[in-house]
Amino acid sequence: MDSHVGWHTTNRVEVAAEVRSLASLRKGEHATVMAVGSNGDGNVTIGDVAGSTIARRLLEVGFVPGERVEVIEEIRPGRDPIAVRIGSSMFALRRREALAVWVRLEPNEVV
Repeated sequence: MDSHVGWHTTNRVEVAAEVRSLASLRKGEHATVMAVGSNGDGNVTIGDVAGSTIARRLLEVGFVPGERVEVIEEIRPGRDPIAVRIGSSMFALRRREALAVWVRLEPNEVV
């Protein structure tokens, strides 16, 4: 057996694994909003006549960087839409809308 099998292993946290789309979270998971938009740039359009964007609408209702979010429920089958709590409000979001919210997963809290 090679005595150096684990020599390259480190305890660093991969940032890319921590920041993910809100759509990837499961029921009961908590996260902090990092950015809103396609890849965090704010350019997710919904294609309506007024030219509104999903990102702008999400920002207007409180999905702002630094805000804590929790997935309350996932509808079965298909997990669409999802119910989320942000601040003291609850919203139902379609997965395509939740894809525009980039979050950093928080560790599970022990009660």
